Amino acid sequence: MSKKSQNTTQEGERVPIVTILGHVDHGKTTILDNIRKSDVQGCEVGGITQKVSVFTVCVKDGKKITFIDTPGHEAFDLMRSRGGSIADIVLLIIAADDGVQPQTKESIEIINRSTAKPIVVINKCDLPDMDIPKIKRELVSNGMQVEGLGGSIPVIEVSGKTGKGIPELLDLILLVAEVEGLQEREELPKGVIGKAFVLESIKDQSKGNVSSLALISGHICEGDLFGYRIGKEYFIEKVKGVIAEDNADLCLLSGGCGGKILGVSNSLELGTEVFVLEKNDEKFLKSLYKEVSTEAITEEEALEDFFGDQEVTNDKFFNVIVKSSSEGSLEALKNSLSKIEEDGYTAKIIKSGVGNITLRDVEMGSLSRAIVLGFEVGMENGVNEYAKNNKVLVRTYDIIYKLLEEVNDVVSLMSLPKDVEEEIGKAVVKTVFILSNGTKVFGSRVESGIMKRDCRCDVVRKDEILGSGKIKSLRINKDTVTEAKTGFDCGIQLDADIDIQEGDEIYCFKVVK
Repeated sequence: MSKKSQNTTQEGERVPIVTILGHVDHGKTTILDNIRKSDVQGCEVGGITQKVSVFTVCVKDGKKITFIDTPGHEAFDLMRSRGGSIADIVLLIIAADDGVQPQTKESIEIINRSTAKPIVVINKCDLPDMDIPKIKRELVSNGMQVEGLGGSIPVIEVSGKTGKGIPELLDLILLVAEVEGLQEREELPKGVIGKAFVLESIKDQSKGNVSSLALISGHICEGDLFGYRIGKEYFIEKVKGVIAEDNADLCLLSGGCGGKILGVSNSLELGTEVFVLEKNDEKFLKSLYKEVSTEAITEEEALEDFFGDQEVTNDKFFNVIVKSSSEGSLEALKNSLSKIEEDGYTAKIIKSGVGNITLRDVEMGSLSRAIVLGFEVGMENGVNEYAKNNKVLVRTYDIIYKLLEEVNDVVSLMSLPKDVEEEIGKAVVKTVFILSNGTKVFGSRVESGIMKRDCRCDVVRKDEILGSGKIKSLRINKDTVTEAKTGFDCGIQLDADIDIQEGDEIYCFKVVK
């Protein structure tokens, strides 16, 4: 069978697009590994999928299914949402030993907003002590009307590890697709021979920009004209190559199939609509896009905004430059970093991009007093030495939540008070004197530490604070002193009118920077 025939369908038919959703570590990628007989999960850093992947497999009798694998970590909620929005069928993966978890609930929300047909896949059914009825009840309580409990959503039990139930799952997907009678999603305008959505973009050292696509309608071949928009600019370029997820060459992608394209001079944002054109006609390409109100912000405009803010800043943010290996993980990082906040303190992204950390990134970090964070990327030659010489902090990570945890720690430290109070002494009131002018003096014994003049103190009775004030005057016998140490009797006068009685405790504090 030729490469071309492997990626085409009969007239009117379309390959079903299936998205995999679910909580982290519930076995999504392991199931796909079994389907495509690969070992992607074993290669993931920390065993976690951190990119969107799309691939088409031939399952039986020439039938094909396109799968979109999405990350399960909460940082990738936007990527999961985008994957769910273009799917015909959504597999909700739930581990038999774990049940419904936070990302499971988020995935259910995505499914309920989508027109895709859901299938519940209970994985890890080779493990003991399963409670399938309980999982089904949890699903119903979270809005999934499954079969057997009054609903119509099919449920199937599998083991990604042993392969149990995988053939039945593929048959079920094909059955649902047949019942739905999938056709081309939309009639393409004259002059357009294909339409696709970008699911992921990476910069490969040898191949350049590589974009993963799900072809919604029509087809795309090597040599076709590929049209897209970035901000207000429009581009039409020749496709230099079409490859599969495993980098095998393909002749053609047809409706519903997934793969990667080479030769695009820009890194495409996730969710970008792209078109395969008959002619190189920029005016025609512009007519295919609906006008949007938002405008692209250039790096220079972002820097101008940043430096303009310096005059009014309250120092409640620290500046971050973010580089990532792909558009998908970059979007997830930016989304997650924007949510980190404590008492008004945040991380401010002043620049972001796909690819290795460059000298330009570190130069900007030096100018803007920013730290440079890299996810799944390296550093160009000379960058590390330049960063050290210019005292710019550069950190790289392979696991996204490690990066987010450290940024969160920095924000937490920033939110701590600049000045803190430290308890330095405690005295117990033995008697209360009232002078002729009405001033109260509290005869006290210092039980621990020291009492110091001009320091703040709390007056406590039976573990309740009666009030606070400063020590206005401190005497030992008839002498005025600046401090009284443990074991000494002293007279304490406060600058606040507090109803102090014998037996009350006075705690003294000093300010520590």
